[in-house]
Amino acid sequence: MKKFLLFFAFGLFAVAGRTQTTISIKDAVNHVGKQVTICDSVYSARAMDNLSLMNLGGKFPKELLTVVVFKADRAKFEKEPVEIFEHQRICITGTVTLYKEKLQIVVNDPKQLKLAK
Repeated sequence: MKKFLLFFAFGLFAVAGRTQTTISIKDAVNHVGKQVTICDSVYSARAMDNLSLMNLGGKFPKELLTVVVFKADRAKFEKEPVEIFEHQRICITGTVTLYKEKLQIVVNDPKQLKLAK
């Protein structure tokens, strides 16, 4: 019985470690350095030579969070991420970081971004 309970507890711990925390975009400021999932609309976006930027929670410069895709990672997408996701409701999974006192999530893999249902 002890082996069963230990195995069961380990299984719960393993599953809990893989679950994703889904938060509101307004709560992102409280999750800097943590991996989360946020679903919101892309209010404005811009593709530049070295990176693509998509602003959630408001248009630039009043965005609450920016999704960043660097040039090296854009090739992993079927099309330019801005073309796919601009003016769409998306879910992004990644680590919330700060850049020049603004919240952002850097995308390295297309699996981090999906259209919201």
